[in-house]
Amino acid sequence: MNLFETKKTFTGRYLKNLTLYVFAAILGGVLTGHYAPETSIKLGIVSRYFFMVLEMIILPIIFMAIMYGICQLSGIKNARSIVWKTILYFLILSSIAIVLGFIFGFAVKPGADTGIDTSRISKSLPRTFEINDASLSGRLYLNRHGIFLITSIVAGIFMNLSKGREKFLNILDRGLKVFYTVIKYLYIILPAVIFCNIAYGIAVYGINTLLPLSKVVATVYLADIVFIFGILGAVAYLFKIQLWKFLLDLKEEIILVVTTSSSKTAFPLIFDKMESEGYSRKILGFVIPLGYNFNLSGACIYISVTCCFLIQFYDISLNLSDYLWLFVIISITSKTASGVPGSGFLALIFTLNRFGKIPLTDIALLYSVDRFMNEARSVTNFISIAISGAVISKINQASKKHEIQ
Repeated sequence: MNLFETKKTFTGRYLKNLTLYVFAAILGGVLTGHYAPETSIKLGIVSRYFFMVLEMIILPIIFMAIMYGICQLSGIKNARSIVWKTILYFLILSSIAIVLGFIFGFAVKPGADTGIDTSRISKSLPRTFEINDASLSGRLYLNRHGIFLITSIVAGIFMNLSKGREKFLNILDRGLKVFYTVIKYLYIILPAVIFCNIAYGIAVYGINTLLPLSKVVATVYLADIVFIFGILGAVAYLFKIQLWKFLLDLKEEIILVVTTSSSKTAFPLIFDKMESEGYSRKILGFVIPLGYNFNLSGACIYISVTCCFLIQFYDISLNLSDYLWLFVIISITSKTASGVPGSGFLALIFTLNRFGKIPLTDIALLYSVDRFMNEARSVTNFISIAISGAVISKINQASKKHEIQ
């Protein structure tokens, strides 16, 4: 199933040059945001509704992709071993990301001696963050991706055991093709969306917003860089993956993630790209959709660093058991950070509500620079998910060679 034909159609030729159009959109957005801020603020609604529509399309795709992946995985002899190794890999990597966030939070101390006057901070947040996570509707909304995931896994298992398995697979295949076609045409307007997104960000926040909280932003970026080139670099080396070449091969997808502040914009593109590099489509079809719910390393780092910031900002004294409990909560709440831009901040609020020992009084302070951290968070999520697909694919290839020998 070739997602984007790059030679014969207008959309194919357009998408082949998408990176060029994205760079033009970034430049135009920066200039518009700086010289026409009032108009640029109004443009923010364009990107907001685009990502709402995109999520409505991506969620069913992930749902069907996991079902399809489970059925495809059943054809592999060591499928059960692959499933357990994938889950274990996700748990270990997420735990390392949280611990790394804590380490940098403790070492850099971004919340100590900030000199910020809390009386001048706006206490209001956009309505999108006014969610009561104690109510049933709030919990359902926050955990919608997890609910979709569990439902898709159960449905995939039942479909795989049913007599009409092949018929269902054909229906899923056709359904995925329809959704991919819709996304292909939706991506035609992506440069315009990026233009509005960048223009809005420059107009509302600008570089001046970054200065008072540059330390917490720098801490998140530093931790993400160490995670990508240190932790993921070590993983890649262990499984004989050339990390730098791997990242260069995915440069177009990484640019999309950076400019849209959402790792999901690259979801439909990654399968063909990685399959062309020799990774198993069957493994990718299972691991990558699962990774978008369980392997959000960037969100883990972001939440742990910002929690450290708030602990230091309010000079809160916590013992070891408090930090262990916070670790457990972040492990759970980070799984809700896989939606549209801003979902990571929502996961942070959810974390603080569950932990209960860090006030949300000045949380709007962090929201003012969340956009600057969102890019690092999304890119780290995406690279971590892509590497996981490559690693599990390599494990499967190694198992096959061992069986032949």
